[in-house]
Formats: sequence, C-alpha cells, structure tokens
Amino acid sequence: MLPELVVTSANLCQTAVPFIALSAYLPQWVQLVRTKSSRDISLRSWCIWTLSSFFSLFYAIVQLVLNGRGWPLVFSTAVGLLSVILTVTLVLRFRPKPRPY
Repeated sequence: MLPELVVTSANLCQTAVPFIALSAYLPQWVQLVRTKSSRDISLRSWCIWTLSSFFSLFYAIVQLVLNGRGWPLVFSTAVGLLSVILTVTLVLRFRPKPRPY
C-alpha cells in the first residue's frame, strides 16, 4: 500500500490538471471569440477529443464506483470533457457560413 502522503499528493496533482489545462484552453477560446472565425481549426479532431474525453470520464466514474475513491479523477475528466465540448461549440458557432448560390 502506498503511503498516505503519496496518495494525497497524487490527488492534488490530478485535481490541478483541469486548471493547468484551462490555461491552454483559454487562449484558444479568446482567439475564437475575438476573431469570430474557426476556419483553420479541425472540427474532426475536436470531435475525436470529445469522444476520448467522454471515454475517460466513463472510466473515471466506473473506477469511483468500483473502488469508492477517485473523485479527483472524476473532477478533472469532467472538466476536461466540458472544456472540449465548449471548444467544439465555439468552433461550430464561428464556422464560415456556406454561401448561397
């Protein structure tokens, strides 16, 4: 069994993940809103990241139910999924509209 200090440190690090990731998402969101363009952003990639984030959250929840521990993992993966969904929403919102013929 791992010492409690190691487990507590790992929980704190996992809880910090969404806040660290947010520092990467924020500039992207600001750029999308400021330029109102998502022309150069791959929607397909962001949709794949959405699926990946959903699977990660599913895994975290299953582990929580099985072990009764893992709230930091559930928290960080849920925030990650919400961040990816927000990015996809912004990409879709600022997609160039097709020109009518």
